[in-house]
Amino acid sequence: MSESEQQLKEEPAKQRMSKLAAERALPRSGADTLVKIIKGYAVASNGGDAQVNYKDVASAAGVGPTIVSGNNSFLLESEILSSPKYGFYVPSENAVRFAREAAWDEGGAKAHLRKMMVACWYGQVVIQNFTLRSTLGREDLKRALAIKAGATEGDSNSLDFLVDFIIYTGLVTENENGTLTKGNFDEMTKVPGVTPPKDIFQPALEGIGAPSLNHALSRAERPISLVIHVHLNRVDELTPERAAQLKEWLRILEEKQVPTEVHLEAPE
Repeated sequence: MSESEQQLKEEPAKQRMSKLAAERALPRSGADTLVKIIKGYAVASNGGDAQVNYKDVASAAGVGPTIVSGNNSFLLESEILSSPKYGFYVPSENAVRFAREAAWDEGGAKAHLRKMMVACWYGQVVIQNFTLRSTLGREDLKRALAIKAGATEGDSNSLDFLVDFIIYTGLVTENENGTLTKGNFDEMTKVPGVTPPKDIFQPALEGIGAPSLNHALSRAERPISLVIHVHLNRVDELTPERAAQLKEWLRILEEKQVPTEVHLEAPE
């Protein structure tokens, strides 16, 4: 998405108050603008040493004040910002590191954003959806994010901004044909101080927002059967931890007496 298209879609927060809000905070601007705001917070706060308001950041980032304030909820939920008191914000250590390093090595600096992503709700959605799938369509990922966020059709632009931000950080890679592939998130599970969610590699059930398997099965109103396809790009993708979780998933299905077929497909 070009920057001009992002600017056309960006709306001041006051103009969006009338619509039904999503349950999760979503970005109101594209990836380029979000990056400017994050860097603006790092500069305005003197590297996280001072609490700043959105007007201070607007001046430092060269972005309109309403655009900054409209994205604060998303940045808070992503733990890119914290708010010690109402109306004032401080960037996280990883956000400051990203801002400092981006001028010299933007690609490497993005790892600091990924560290925060893997611990928040949309990072979990990404990882869960790519656990047993090698590729995913943009609309498929957008739909999964929408379900998890409790979003409505009115949030379509914000969901596009979120997908673009995820792609920017390298958590997901967009190919020339428009398909999405797994990016750099396995490395995050090995970084000291980064604890991924316990269900980070739990397979997701299609179309129901990836609740726990036991809960999903208990809600079923009539007998169901499943056909499971496991796609692996490389044999080493099925790590002992993932294999154990897949085994546990299949055990639950067996206990619930759900007829299940499993197909393992190696890459051609």
